[in-house]
Order: sequence, then C-alpha cells, then structure tokens
Amino acid sequence: MKRGALTAIKIVVSLGILAYIFTKVVDIRHLFENLREANLTYFLAAVGVYFLVQALSAYRWYLLLKPQGIEIPYWKILAFYFLGMYFNFFLPSAIGGDVFRIYYLNKETRRLSASTASVFLDRDIGMAGLVLVALVAALASPDSKEIHRLAPIFAFIAVAFLGANLALFYRPTYNLLHRLLSLFRMTKVDEKVERLFDSVNSYRGRWGLLAGTTMMSVGVQIGCALVNLVAARAIGLQTTHGWIDYLVFIPTIGLIGMIPVSVGGAGWREGAYILLFQSVGATPAQAAALSVLWLGAIVATSLPGGIIYVAMRGRKEGRRPDVEALERIPNEEGSVSQTRGPEQFPVAHEEEPASTI
Repeated sequence: MKRGALTAIKIVVSLGILAYIFTKVVDIRHLFENLREANLTYFLAAVGVYFLVQALSAYRWYLLLKPQGIEIPYWKILAFYFLGMYFNFFLPSAIGGDVFRIYYLNKETRRLSASTASVFLDRDIGMAGLVLVALVAALASPDSKEIHRLAPIFAFIAVAFLGANLALFYRPTYNLLHRLLSLFRMTKVDEKVERLFDSVNSYRGRWGLLAGTTMMSVGVQIGCALVNLVAARAIGLQTTHGWIDYLVFIPTIGLIGMIPVSVGGAGWREGAYILLFQSVGATPAQAAALSVLWLGAIVATSLPGGIIYVAMRGRKEGRRPDVEALERIPNEEGSVSQTRGPEQFPVAHEEEPASTI
C-alpha cells in the first residue's frame, strides 16, 4: 500500500511539473518545430558518443572488480552494464538498474557482498567525477553570474561527499557511526553498514586504481556534456559561454534528476534544462528540445540491454529479479545461487531516474 501510494505521488508530481512546463512555460508548437528541424546526423553522432561514454563506465566497473578478486571478461561486464541501463530506464525498480547489475554479477560469481561493493564504489566514484567536473568548471568559468552562483552549491556537495566517504573508508569515523547506530538500536542497519565497510575497504591503499577510475569518471561527465553539446548543434542552439555551460549544467541536471519524488526524473529534468539553459541564451522551446534529445540518446543506448535480456531468457538464464526479494537474500557469498533460483523473483514496479554517473 505504501509503495503504491509513493508511486502515485511520483506520477502526480512528474505530470504536474510537465503540465505546468508545457502549458505555461514552453510553446509546444515551437518545441515540435525544433525537434522536426533537428539535424539527424548530429543526433546520431550524439548517440554514438553516449555509447562510448557507457562503454567507458563499464570499463571503470570492470577495473573495480579486480580488488574483489572477480575476474570476468570485459565483454560480459559490458553486457551486465547495458542490462542495468535497460532495467533502469524501461523496467525500473526502487533501486534502479544497479540492483540488477548486482544480481547478474552475483549470479555469475556467487559473491553477493563483493558484487554489491563493486557496484557501490562504481557509483561512488561516478559521483566524485560529477561533482569534480561541475565544481572545477564553475570556478574556472568566465564572468558568468549564472554559473558562479552554482559554485558554492557544488562546494557544499563536495564537502558532504567527502564526509560520507570518510565514514566508509576511515575506521575511527566508522566506529563513531557504529556507536550511534548501536545507541538507537538500529541493529540491522548497523550489520549492513559493517558488511559494506568491510567490502569497500578492500580498496584501501589502491590509490592508483582509485585515481585512475576517478579520472575515468571525469571523462564520463565530460562525455555527457559533449553528448548534449552535439545534440544542441542539431537544433542550432548556441549558448553564451559555449563548452563551459555544458560542463557545469549537465552535472547539475544529473543531480536534480536524482530527486526521488518523480518518475524517472521526469519533470525535474525538463525544468532544470529550461531554467539553466535559458540563463545562457536558449529559448524555453530550445532548452526543452535539448532535454528531449538527451532523453532520446539515453533510450537509444538502453535498447541493447533489452536485446541482451531477451537473448539471455532465450538461453533460459532466468527472469528479472525483484528488488525486495534480492534485499532479503542473506548477505553472504554464494547465498543467491544456493538458496533460491531466479524463477522465484517476481517483477518489480517502482521507478528511479536514469543516471549519468
């Protein structure tokens, strides 16, 4: 009942924001005109760049599996990554595509804790790249009040992000968190945090790996900005500061899209595009058209995951797992394969925004 109510609230919020945007802010005729006249070559180029971005993201995850002792060919990790994208966008869940990445990796390795830790750290380092690119770009931007206003926000997020990571990597900080959870008798939460702490700390001391994957995350964010820049060329959009606008705005939009009270980030994402790109010379219709093209690139790059899923089902490798069922599995290596088969996982129904980290 609670889940159904939350889903209903998300739908209402997204539809309400979109209704306001397309009745009060954007002239729908101008939007369709921009999309109709969009240069297909530029859009296909943007999709091609986004495929490369996702391939780089998958390679980052592939490298992060090494400290966990997981040796799987890159092509298989790439397939799992596209499966996660597909489920995240087309058949999303309460946790999104990441839970399916964990599921399929654990299905392959029978190591649930290690699989969870690798996906968690992949997301964590992805967030580091997002905040780093946005903060540096905002600080290095030319005289732009619109962009400079965002710098303190990203600085605050960066400090909060570092603090959260200290709790996971630094033993004294973790001990303090452990005492707080024990004080409030949050035993189950404490146990999960402890398992995560132990798994994630297998990366301690591997500074070369962490630095290299962080630089890959920077490359991913620059790639996402490039996708939007190329898509903007498709509709003839020229912003005030050019490249720097995309380096700051696209990570900002990524963060706004993570607001949980929406269906896949719908509404918040379009509103953010319009608010930010209007400040650098775009019309509301152009900004909305750019958000549609970005969404189109995400859809196009998510489709291979569906093809992979159908092929896997054809080989009778199982059905799509349910988030709650996966969360109930004991967090011990091998527990998924030993305790239950994939046929016992029903379909999940809740939604999460597509991510770019």
